[in-house]
Amino acid sequence: MAYLTLIIGGVILVIGILGQFFGLRRGPRLHPDDRHRAKVVATIGSAVVALWIVFFAVSHLMHLQVVGHW
Repeated sequence: MAYLTLIIGGVILVIGILGQFFGLRRGPRLHPDDRHRAKVVATIGSAVVALWIVFFAVSHLMHLQVVGHW
């Protein structure tokens, strides 16, 4: 379970990083400040979700190492 969570967290982190380069299109309807703020929100959101999943997985792996069972 912890390894699966760790893999999912890593995938979300990679998707978030790649989304910064390829995800936001420069449409004519968006104001330049809106594009910048959307990029900041996407960066913070993907970092929070990915770090939460990674910390969750690490805590489960540490628990397994100390206790020896789930």
